[in-house]
Amino acid sequence: MKKAVLIIALICVGYISFGQKKQRKFTKQFYFEWASHELDSIELAKAKKFNKILDKFNLTKIEVIGHTDSDGSNKFNLELSRKRIRTVTQILSNSSRDSLFTQTPKGEKEPIAANTDSTKHKNRRVTVIAYYSGKKGTKSKKIKKIKIKQSDIAPSNQKRLKKEDLISGNTINLPSVNFEGGTAVFLPGAEEVLGKVVELLKQNPKVKVEVAGHICCGNDMLLSIARAKKVYTFLHINGIDKDRLTYKGYNNTQPKFGNIMDIRNRRVELKVL
Repeated sequence: MKKAVLIIALICVGYISFGQKKQRKFTKQFYFEWASHELDSIELAKAKKFNKILDKFNLTKIEVIGHTDSDGSNKFNLELSRKRIRTVTQILSNSSRDSLFTQTPKGEKEPIAANTDSTKHKNRRVTVIAYYSGKKGTKSKKIKKIKIKQSDIAPSNQKRLKKEDLISGNTINLPSVNFEGGTAVFLPGAEEVLGKVVELLKQNPKVKVEVAGHICCGNDMLLSIARAKKVYTFLHINGIDKDRLTYKGYNNTQPKFGNIMDIRNRRVELKVL
């Protein structure tokens, strides 16, 4: 009898797990000066821009998590993290989303960097995680095949891709392949550049590549993976065999342009295998 009940319970759990969809989300970090709970002009502008991005999504929950460095007492830092949460929440708040906020002050707990003079500024932050069910007013877009023209022309900020670039161990930068903030949706110009990549890979059928996704200004491994997969899917749909392609997200672990906050670190690259 007990065995039968256990089996039924396991089956029920399986159905529930199968029916649950993985929540989609995107993350943004906002940084503060030492002992301050006010955003400077750069971070304030970033918050206002993020506010507009939130308006584009059907949100289901917004987590706001406050952090500090280890300077000061635990009590002081916990209260400081609450004030930082309050600052960010007030900027992002409106009547349609006020009920969606959850606030979690962490104080100096859960640092993302060592609390040394050179790195503890990274711990003075508020993390916002926005969960959503879809984008407002749009249906999910499928990647379509594009007609690729034989041409050596590339966008002005994207160098012309050449056969000589396809040497094992090389990394090919794709600075014109960009995405809407916090999403894996291509911005205009990305497909044009990727069309050149398809063209070059078709001309060199033995070459294999890894699509590497990177982000800046936050901590979101899933987003870096999603962006890499988006490029991978585009290449495959447009004629590149899957056995020549892999993809991987690197989160913010491989900044190429100094400070992790530099937006140029938000990029997709091709690693020639």
